[in-house]
Amino acid sequence: MELIFQEDDFLVKTLSTHEELEAAFRLRHDVFSLELQWVPPSSDGMEKDSYDSFSRYVGVFDTAGLLVGHIRIITSEHPFMVEKEFSCMMPDGAKVTKTADVAEITRLCVRKDIRSSQSLACVPNLLYKGLYHWNRENAIRHSLMVVDKRCFRHLRLSGLPVESLYDFVMMPDGVKAGVCNLDWRKFEEIASEKKPEFFKWMSILPARYPSQWLSHALY
Repeated sequence: MELIFQEDDFLVKTLSTHEELEAAFRLRHDVFSLELQWVPPSSDGMEKDSYDSFSRYVGVFDTAGLLVGHIRIITSEHPFMVEKEFSCMMPDGAKVTKTADVAEITRLCVRKDIRSSQSLACVPNLLYKGLYHWNRENAIRHSLMVVDKRCFRHLRLSGLPVESLYDFVMMPDGVKAGVCNLDWRKFEEIASEKKPEFFKWMSILPARYPSQWLSHALY
């Protein structure tokens, strides 16, 4: 089932077509290759890796139909980046729990010129709202991720109770990052009490989109 809903001037949906996926790879190249320089630039202007062959994606589009935000989801039957590329961030001998209700999120990125918005329906929040509803549909309770300390603090302040699983580690670029988990059941319990406006906004999808997306039970 396709996830699709509109918030203000943005459309949030699962990415499925060849054109949508290419737009995601180009946005990732702009952010991770050219801006952050975390991965080498490619001649075709697209940032792709072996995980893309089995991943799922949620994207945010503006009124011109341009992709402005992207998040990649890897379910537990596939390899996680934290098991290989980010294994240095875990203590020796530590292993990731990979039950059916755990998925890894990676390559979250937002186009540079629209990152400063502080509105409820800003692109990062829309990506997490899309992720939340995709997870509910697919019985995923835990989102595993690697984030830096600034992002970690921002997520917690916004009402997403992400928790670090291990100590934060200094990366080669001087940024401290760590392996973290976002328990969506805990989000429902905490946000419904402490961030009711944010929780209501996250939980409800516009009625003009397919009614089956409005009937999910909470976790």
